[in-house]
Amino acid sequence: MRQNIAYFDARGAGEITTRITADTNLVQDGISEKVGLTLTALATFITAYIIGFVKYWKLTLILTSTIVAIVVTMGSLGKLIVKWQKESLAAYAEGGTVAEEVISSIRNAVAFGTQDKLALQYDKHLTEAEKSGFKMKAILGSMIGFLMTFVYLNYSLSFWQGSRYLVWGEIGLNQVVTILLAVMIGAFSLGNVAPNIGAFTTATAAGVKIFSTIDRVSPLDPKSETGKKLDTVEGNVELRNIRHIYPSRPEVVIMEDVSLVVPAGKTTALVGASGSGKSTIVGLVERFYDPVGGSVYLDGHDLQDLNLRWLRQNISLVSQEPTLFATTIAGNIAHGLIGTAHENATGKELQELIEQAARMSNAHDFITQLPEGYETNVGERGFLLSGGQKQRIAIARAIVSDPKILLLDEATSALDTKSEGVVQAALDVAAQGRTTIVIAHRLSTIKTADNIVVMSQGRIVEQGTHDVLLEKRAAYFNLVEAQRIAQETERKNEDEISILDEKDAQLNTPGLEKSEDDFEVDPNDLTLGRTKTGKSESSRILEERTEEKAQKYSLWTLVRLVASFNKPEMHWMIFGLFWAIICGGGT
Repeated sequence: MRQNIAYFDARGAGEITTRITADTNLVQDGISEKVGLTLTALATFITAYIIGFVKYWKLTLILTSTIVAIVVTMGSLGKLIVKWQKESLAAYAEGGTVAEEVISSIRNAVAFGTQDKLALQYDKHLTEAEKSGFKMKAILGSMIGFLMTFVYLNYSLSFWQGSRYLVWGEIGLNQVVTILLAVMIGAFSLGNVAPNIGAFTTATAAGVKIFSTIDRVSPLDPKSETGKKLDTVEGNVELRNIRHIYPSRPEVVIMEDVSLVVPAGKTTALVGASGSGKSTIVGLVERFYDPVGGSVYLDGHDLQDLNLRWLRQNISLVSQEPTLFATTIAGNIAHGLIGTAHENATGKELQELIEQAARMSNAHDFITQLPEGYETNVGERGFLLSGGQKQRIAIARAIVSDPKILLLDEATSALDTKSEGVVQAALDVAAQGRTTIVIAHRLSTIKTADNIVVMSQGRIVEQGTHDVLLEKRAAYFNLVEAQRIAQETERKNEDEISILDEKDAQLNTPGLEKSEDDFEVDPNDLTLGRTKTGKSESSRILEERTEEKAQKYSLWTLVRLVASFNKPEMHWMIFGLFWAIICGGGT
């Protein structure tokens, strides 16, 4: 959790969770009971052979051949067992991934009707796991068979050779039995060590990956206590000669020589096409990344000299895609208080802070209309709420801590026109007295911004107020005109639809008093009424015209149709008809 954002950009969520769960389980499996069992097996083996050699070293040495056979068999077949077991577990893991994705996105799966297809994918992984499991069990059964063979061969060898020593008077019967049991117990104890060695090897490999993550020094560690903490924050943000490249895409230069001053207590808007570097500025101010060249300053202090945790406590971000946690609405908003003086607030004080933030983001009304109010659970990633509702809760979470710097990355993108106006007004109130950086595609929401920065391909093209940029008739003017034309086209289409709806509503329905026999239609005066039969008069006219224009087709019509495409087929068809008549007449 202390790693920088670039670390997570280069790794998928599945890889990280697997490392947390599967790899740690492998390490636990290697250092838990298997260590004790291995030490016990080695102690048993050594003790058993000490007893055997004390009783009679010749017979013990002869029976040692059994150990070689058992160890070789368990070692060779044990590797195959571990191999097929890993493949089986891997197949189960892939199947579990499919099941998890489907269940977490069950609405999409049902909406597109892909349940059967996804079930087949899951079944495919289970089939692979079944095959690997069958091979593993088959080898395991074979290994047990070999071991039992060695046991009985060892019995035969010990009794055969022991009886000879017994006849020669070198040892007694009790010594033969003692050596036999000691050798067998010691051999099987040593054989049980082989599977544990595989677990130790796997745990070592997993431990290397885990400790490489634990030992990795994050260049941006939010838990570090190093760095300055300013007594007061005014909110002056400055970017000087910024050049930035994302670590996950080192071949693409995102920003090139960008310099920007964001005055304290003012609202600065960033506009431009997608990929122009607007969100990158937000990421640099939050210090998700450090720029490759140049520096970012807060009140004249380089961000790299400031304490990272303290810096982020004075900044709030509302991203383009709001992320909520699977808890209550109040719990999600309260997350914005972490690291502030009100972090440990409880009871009435906490509730007042949450409700005040919800009112400022225009979320209080819809929250109070929910059955459980602020205690409503939003579900996994907030899927139980609409996009606009999630966005308003995210805005409330951002402003509940009264931050000095407010970053809005398309904060109103998920709202409808009515809610957008209300929330934008609330954001304007919330932005007063604090430094605000706004990223917006809807230019109507940033008309009142103190400074509008137009970006294109990682560079600042122009900047100024709304009126000044319109007078320049350059990049910003083109963006405004393009959006104005698009809005007028959309409004025109909506007006046309509403006019058609009004005309449909004005259509009268006379003729309901007529019977079906008295129904008459004047072709020169068509009134689209309805009769008692439920059919409209226009549909009856179309039916009559269809009956008049209907043609009757014969076999000869079909023959001519075929002939129009292919004359040789026409000749063969005529020949076939005559032949059928002759043959039919003959019978």
